[in-house]
Amino acid sequence: TANLLTQELTEEDFNEGSIDLISILVKGKMVTTRSDGRRAIEQGGVMVNEEKVLDFKKTYTRDEVAAGLLVKKGKKSIKKFTV
Repeated sequence: TANLLTQELTEEDFNEGSIDLISILVKGKMVTTRSDGRRAIEQGGVMVNEEKVLDFKKTYTRDEVAAGLLVKKGKKSIKKFTV
């Protein structure tokens, strides 16, 4: 999709080579707070690469993000994350 927003994460965003989903949501301004992010995930409102993620502790490696993570929150908020 042409209007897909892409957000690049920097090395500083990763903690020992990985980043947690809540941090990704916050960085992408898809949620306002970490607790908002946690709630969205627990309620099944977050999908990563077309898979519903229910574990708010889910982390992604730098390589996974580099390959491109398509993060969807709710019906309207979609963003692609890369490194």
